[in-house]
Amino acid sequence: MPTADSKIVGKEELVHLIAAKAKVGLKEADAVLDALTETVREEVAKGHQVRLIGFGSWKVSAVSARTIKSIRGGAPVHLPKGFRVSFSVGSQLSEAAKAPARAKKATKKATR
Repeated sequence: MPTADSKIVGKEELVHLIAAKAKVGLKEADAVLDALTETVREEVAKGHQVRLIGFGSWKVSAVSARTIKSIRGGAPVHLPKGFRVSFSVGSQLSEAAKAPARAKKATKKATR
């Protein structure tokens, strides 16, 4: 859950973090990140599932046609059938997301 002290890591900062962790130059890190996102996009466009064990997986799901209520005035709006990309979180990424909450609870217990 976002908090007042949370921040957004954009592509530029992500490239810097990758370069530092992999001990490569910024151009190489940027090229690898671009290659990753382009490859995931291409494979999903082919209808393939892309899975990174522990991190997560992307897949295409069919969405049936449906009618929803407009948020402007409540009139019914028909949405045609189509496709949607979904991302399922892997176990290691899920655990990493829980880590800040655990640290916050530990801090609260320590101050009591």
